[in-house]
Amino acid sequence: MSSADVSSRRPHVLVIAFPSQGHLLPLLDFTHLLSTRHRVHVTVAATPSSLPLLSAFLASTPLAAALPMPLPDPSAPEQAGQLAPGTHHALLAVPLSTLRRPLVSWARAQRDPPTAVLSDFFLGSAQHVADDLRVPRVVFYSSGAFATAVAEPLWNGSLPLDPNSPVVLGDLPGSPSIPYAHVPSMLKAYVPGDPDWELAREGFLLNSRAWGAVVNTFAAMEGDFLDHLKRRFGHGRVWAVGPVSASGCRARERPTAGTEELFSWLAACPARSVLYVCFGSMYKPPPAQAAALGAALEASGVRFIWAVSADVAVLPEGLEERARDRGRVVRGWAPQMEILQHDAVGAFVTHCGWNSTLEGVAAGVTLVTWPMKADQFIDARLVVDVHGAAVRAAEGESAVPDPRTLARVFADAVDGAELAGVRAKAATLAVAAAEAVEEGGSSWLDLERMVRELEAVAAA
Repeated sequence: MSSADVSSRRPHVLVIAFPSQGHLLPLLDFTHLLSTRHRVHVTVAATPSSLPLLSAFLASTPLAAALPMPLPDPSAPEQAGQLAPGTHHALLAVPLSTLRRPLVSWARAQRDPPTAVLSDFFLGSAQHVADDLRVPRVVFYSSGAFATAVAEPLWNGSLPLDPNSPVVLGDLPGSPSIPYAHVPSMLKAYVPGDPDWELAREGFLLNSRAWGAVVNTFAAMEGDFLDHLKRRFGHGRVWAVGPVSASGCRARERPTAGTEELFSWLAACPARSVLYVCFGSMYKPPPAQAAALGAALEASGVRFIWAVSADVAVLPEGLEERARDRGRVVRGWAPQMEILQHDAVGAFVTHCGWNSTLEGVAAGVTLVTWPMKADQFIDARLVVDVHGAAVRAAEGESAVPDPRTLARVFADAVDGAELAGVRAKAATLAVAAAEAVEEGGSSWLDLERMVRELEAVAAA
């Protein structure tokens, strides 16, 4: 390659994906944005179970290519026996850490080798790939800045934690005290001395050595925590680029059978009158919890959409027939972003996974929080206590709230006068989210800054 070719070289980013939908979708959204707006070449290394989503991404991202990972995929159904039932999915990073040698070999064989590595924060072992190639690594945080600021020092601190004591984080904005039950579940699942967990922990520790960090958030929502991360990491290369779901990436598309009737029904509903209920595509509520939730929806009198897993056994018997005039049930995948952005939807009962939290915030609906695990308690705390744009419904996977109490929360979230202030704050936060990704907004500018840094590296 001539010196002229080197000096004008565009960045080429090797993207290493974690095979979990909640991690993969925002990473693909961001990669699509990076590539289509700034003509950055990307190669996405992914496991076989990711290929359906990756195919849709490639169709909408012309400068992208796929690199199938030469490893049986432990997240695929046929490989499920490789992980014991109940094993935390963070341990999927263990078999993926063995890809260091093949990825380095692939990169060195390319005529246009990668100039940077971008990987999910669960894949800290990608730091070794970047070190071997002598290129910078950018870590992508699919969780929020608050949750990242909570977890990062705990991985670097004394583990395991005392289950009888709260975790006090005096260095964080507001010096939050986190009850043990609300600590991100991967930290509580850590087993000292277990070889797999020690390797997983090493990966999280390696994230602090990354050259840069991208967070799927925006400054108006988490500015104080972003500033904290910059101080914690010791450099200014912490870029807030979210909400990345606004990028228009086709990776989120799914078959839409049955949705035509759903949106016809929504079109006939008054503005902001519908309560949308979804705890993520993988969660199946236990029978008692499902019964309480169904009874609360009926007693609330509000219009609702309840998205459940494909297993219809979780539904209270006869609910669909009794609530036919004012409710709909979606089985399996639901077009969540489209539902939330519909004018008829006014509130969202959510488990507070970060993707769902951001989608609800961007839509301007009132969030009704029911965190279950992972970083969801931290996300709920952010929208309820920090921003006042949400209300609590319940918490925990085993919670079975009183249906009458829950029904009042649902009704108030949609049109209760006492929650007018919450709805106003939710609307304000949605405006800030939209402004962040528009030209000249905080997330738009952060992406510009990141790309200039990558271009300087590529040209060096």
